[in-house]
Amino acid sequence: MKLFHISPETNLDLLVDNLWDGQQEGYRQQVVISIRRGRIAAVQPREMQGTGNGTQQMRLTGLTVLPGLIDAHVHLALDGIDFQASLDRWQDPLLRERVLARALRVTLEHGLVAIRDGSDREGLNLQAREWVRAGKYPGPRVVATGMAVHKKGKYGSFLGPGTTDPASIRELVTSLVNRNVDQVKVVVSGLVTFHRYGEVGSLEFATAELVEAVKTAHAAGRPVMAHVNSAPGVDLALAAGVDSIEHGYFLTTAQLETMAARGTFWVPTVAAIANRLHTAKREVYPEREIDIIRRTQESQQEMVARAHRLGVKLVVGTDAGAPGVYHGESYLDELLYWYQAGIPAAAILRAATVTAAAALGLDGELGQIRPGYRPCLIAVRGNPLENLRVLAQPEMVFIDN
Repeated sequence: MKLFHISPETNLDLLVDNLWDGQQEGYRQQVVISIRRGRIAAVQPREMQGTGNGTQQMRLTGLTVLPGLIDAHVHLALDGIDFQASLDRWQDPLLRERVLARALRVTLEHGLVAIRDGSDREGLNLQAREWVRAGKYPGPRVVATGMAVHKKGKYGSFLGPGTTDPASIRELVTSLVNRNVDQVKVVVSGLVTFHRYGEVGSLEFATAELVEAVKTAHAAGRPVMAHVNSAPGVDLALAAGVDSIEHGYFLTTAQLETMAARGTFWVPTVAAIANRLHTAKREVYPEREIDIIRRTQESQQEMVARAHRLGVKLVVGTDAGAPGVYHGESYLDELLYWYQAGIPAAAILRAATVTAAAALGLDGELGQIRPGYRPCLIAVRGNPLENLRVLAQPEMVFIDN
């Protein structure tokens, strides 16, 4: 993989054989992408190409160019291998910096130009965001949530300090805004369990408490992403007015219809469950739990397909850092789970680019290849509209961080 940094002074014409721009069902062929002063200035047929003084050309022969991919749900401070070891590393500044830098690098190497981090108790994702901005480490653009808002004594102690009442919720959200988080994360319910099919950890907030969190975040211009599973949990999250449903296992068709009508994003993170059966982690589960995991995966895939048919704003997110879900590497797993569910490749790619950019508040900047957008692109050998697996190893990644 070759990494190309685009500076604000860059003037470059990319001569592209095949282009998928983020919207079309098929390709445009023999196209020139003109980058001027670090932004995409024009996308036009090659025969219309004009050059200016100081303009370089780069031929991407035999490659397909598309917008850089986006992972809308990761945890940079976790490694997907050993949860407790990850937490222990947080106490060693040098070790945690090394781990975060690696997560950023491998994420970028897999063609991901932006990610949204779903929180950690130490707010390390904020530090990672600043490292990338400052050019200290190569990595994707990081949309940071700092620490999550969860109920003290319930699930989520590794994500944030915990709150007890509306006043402490308001205080935490305000402190996060003052730390310049990009979005706010709330933990509405516990995890999916594997002891009984459909069982989910308890709800964390009363309606008034969750409304307080969302209202405070929205008043400061911060969207709210909600970790939530179960139909009652999704009802609570939607009633409070969250902007995106994260995970959303065991939601209902009626809730999908509401989400489609409101424009609520859904990040279903199929890999967070399915990868339990497709990595070395499988051996730790008894046969009965393996069956429950498989049924849970299949149920989620069925609902993702239904959401697509209903017009829900689907967004690709992996939950990278969760057990068996690896930064960068597991992104293709998520795409393939959607494809197995019957979603067309073009729709999956839109969920990975243009819709994901909107969920991260980056629409108008990333997710499409069009004038005015940032030139964060990838080039792959092959046709991702016919075979998503060609995305596994990008030949080139262009980024302007």
